Formats: sequence, C-alpha cells, structure tokens
Amino acid sequence: MATSPHPCGPCGHLWARRLAGAAWLGLAPAAACGEDSGVVELGWQIADRGGEVIYPSGKVSPDAFRDSCDLPARIGSEDVAYDLHVELEICDPACGDCADPACQVVPTERFPCTRARATEPSVPAAADPYLMTVRPVIVRDGQDCLPPPSCVAAPGPIERQVRAGLVTDLQVLQVVVDVDSTAPRSDPVARLDLVACGCASLP
Repeated sequence: MATSPHPCGPCGHLWARRLAGAAWLGLAPAAACGEDSGVVELGWQIADRGGEVIYPSGKVSPDAFRDSCDLPARIGSEDVAYDLHVELEICDPACGDCADPACQVVPTERFPCTRARATEPSVPAAADPYLMTVRPVIVRDGQDCLPPPSCVAAPGPIERQVRAGLVTDLQVLQVVVDVDSTAPRSDPVARLDLVACGCASLP
C-alpha cells in the first residue's frame, strides 16, 4: 500500500480543502486534518488505444494537448470537441451497494480537465480497505455522458486502506481513449466517435 506520513496540526475541514488546492498548484504538500482522517492522492494519463500518451504528454510541439479539454471528436461526419474529466469515488463496500450514495465515504469528486493529478484531502480512516473507482466523464456544453469501456476505458475499482495521518497514493492511472492520436486530426480515426460512445445526443 502506498502511504506516507504528512504534517498535521490543529485545523478545520475548510483549511484542508484550501491546502489541497495549494498542493495542486505545487505550493504545499497535501495533509489531512485531525487524527481520524487521511489523504488520498491520484494521478492519471490520457492515452490513445495504442498507448500513446495524449495528456500530459510532455511534448512541446504546437499541436500537443495542454490538457484534456476540447479534445477532438466526431458525430458522423461533423467535427466536434469534448472535455474529458476524471471522477474519484470512494466507497465503503461493507455498506452494501456502491451505487448508493449513502455508501460513499466522501462525496464523489470531479476534477477539472486541466488537471492530471488531484487530492482528496480529508477521508475518514478505516481498518478495512475502501473501493476507489476512477471514472472518466465526457462533458459537452455542460452535459455529462459516462462512456462505455469500449470508448474510454479506466482501471477497475482499487482496494486501498486509508490510515489516519497518512497519504494513500493511487499513483498514476491510465485512461484509454479509442482514438489514434498519431494520425492527423483531420483523420476520423484521430477523433473520438461519440455515436459509438453513446454520447451523440449531447448538444
């Protein structure tokens, strides 16, 4: 299990959220507040079906993707764009059905398409592992679509224990989009087929 100690002093939940935001900007380490909570961190890569990393790619070319916003897609012969977000759901399997919001340890967090790493700063510690699910979400014009794995695939639920005063790092997970990013963007294979994804009804 990937855990590490972190400093923690007297503070409130709001302080923890602000500290996590600073951590995203590289200004401070993530830390949990109180003796009964821990921190969950994760990173992700957006890759094409051949394993080529789309974002964050580290490329400096003018056509490199700077984030996972406004990615190329198509509806039939029409070229469109979409934002690809990542959500983190932390569920207590002892509760029962993880589809029940009552079984979620903290509210499901959706991270901006401008990020490739995020922090959940205050997760209740527990003796038994939680189920942690990373879920890709397609967003167009403010409307959501949950794509099937044949369209955008992410790892299955991960079991991790959260310990008080420690950071649980899910490390870097890969989200695979069914495109060929090495093809010219004018080529249909470089654009995600939203009809095949079941997301063509989005505006």
